[in-house]
Amino acid sequence: MNRTILRNTIIQAVLLMVFWLILSGHYDLMHVSFGIFSVILVLLINHPIRRYLFALEEHSDALKLSLVRLIYYVPWLLWQIVIASLQVAYVVLHPKCPIDPAVLRFKTRLGNTSSKVILGNSITLTPGTITLEIEKDEFLVHSLMDISYSGIIDGTLPGEVAKLYERSPGQVVRDVEVIKTEADYDG
Repeated sequence: MNRTILRNTIIQAVLLMVFWLILSGHYDLMHVSFGIFSVILVLLINHPIRRYLFALEEHSDALKLSLVRLIYYVPWLLWQIVIASLQVAYVVLHPKCPIDPAVLRFKTRLGNTSSKVILGNSITLTPGTITLEIEKDEFLVHSLMDISYSGIIDGTLPGEVAKLYERSPGQVVRDVEVIKTEADYDG
């Protein structure tokens, strides 16, 4: 158990530091030391929460994050963000502004809390969708248009998250309910 916590903490520290360096764009001693301090602070705040969540979950090798899959997943997600950004830009710039908002409720068969958090954050990072709530296996997502949630319903995004944990994606999404909402705009 301690090896898994240490491994995950190291992965988190490296990812946070890379993220800090990319966003800051400054590589002098002062900015890098601010980054190191920030990463350590986040890890210290996050450690008790992670230990608690880790204690609640089942432990098996199938629930370990695959670094190889993570290296594939990050560029794949970035590409999905670019595609969704272009789709949202098209809708916003279109003269008739053809938005069709909906709330999507679905359940997943993801194996642990971390995979559900990654899925929720990936949904929110993708323009046109936002995760409103995660409760056990049930997600509540708001979508700007139909195409925004198509990758969730067909299982593409949840399947990629499942692959991060070396699980066969199979049918990851079930019990999908789409609730159309009225657009409150003058268009």
